[in-house]
Amino acid sequence: MRRALPVLACALAAAAPAAAALPVHASGSSVGEGVPLKAYASITPTVHLFGDLLTAKLAIVADTKWVDASRLRVRASFTPYEPARAPQVLRLASGRFEQITYTWSLRCIASQCVPRTPPSDRFHVFHFTRARIDYLTAAGRPAYGIDAYWPPVEVLSQVSPGVAAFLRRTHHVNWRVGLAPVAAPTYRISPTLLLWLALAASALFAATGLLLAGRWALGLRPERVVEAPPEATQLERAIAVLRYAHETGDETLQRKALERVADELGVERADQLAFVARELAWSARTPEHEEVEDFATQARPRDDES
Repeated sequence: MRRALPVLACALAAAAPAAAALPVHASGSSVGEGVPLKAYASITPTVHLFGDLLTAKLAIVADTKWVDASRLRVRASFTPYEPARAPQVLRLASGRFEQITYTWSLRCIASQCVPRTPPSDRFHVFHFTRARIDYLTAAGRPAYGIDAYWPPVEVLSQVSPGVAAFLRRTHHVNWRVGLAPVAAPTYRISPTLLLWLALAASALFAATGLLLAGRWALGLRPERVVEAPPEATQLERAIAVLRYAHETGDETLQRKALERVADELGVERADQLAFVARELAWSARTPEHEEVEDFATQARPRDDES
């Protein structure tokens, strides 16, 4: 490293030197001329084609006896070029000698960098604003500083002189690669089929969602209490058998049903109807339809008894 630093310092001396406004120390410094620091700015390449990448370097060499390198502040602008990434910082130290190198990768693909005005439509020259290096006090205020000047940069058009003359004369671009016809697109699956499959899947998902929502809603509803019909009494059952026997013309069953109704009436009500029922049950003649219907209607349990 001790061998490399003097060689690097000699190489930087060929670059654009900084304009100094620095204190001079009579006892001398490791960077020469009694100044505490120096700066060198360079750009490679200085002639390039439109859209190419440039490398800008700013090297600051300082005597650590007079300068604390952590207090150096660098300001640089490359408009209209833009840094492709944040600058890389390299620090080298040997004894009292310390060097800090900032490296920017620059590119300009904006319209400002396109050569377009005759007669210099083949190139354009840019002069960047000088870089400023300030040395700050412990309070963060500039104590002194120097400027570093960038060399001019010339950007060339990537259009050959023959093509440029043809464009000026004909105002027509002679494409070397045909842009048409464009090949028809290919698909792994038919777009129409994919559309219908998507619609079917959407409908299926919607139906499933509605079904689940319906089941969930039914689960929230209170269950309906269904009251069981009251159980028929013995008298009602006997009257039902009586009506059935009368409608089917079964005389024997009808007489038995009348006797059963008389028994039940004697248990529940003990009124005149029980006597009527027995009289009809043992009558020599078959009771008429109207007699049976009137008797069944009268024998039905009253509402206050049910």
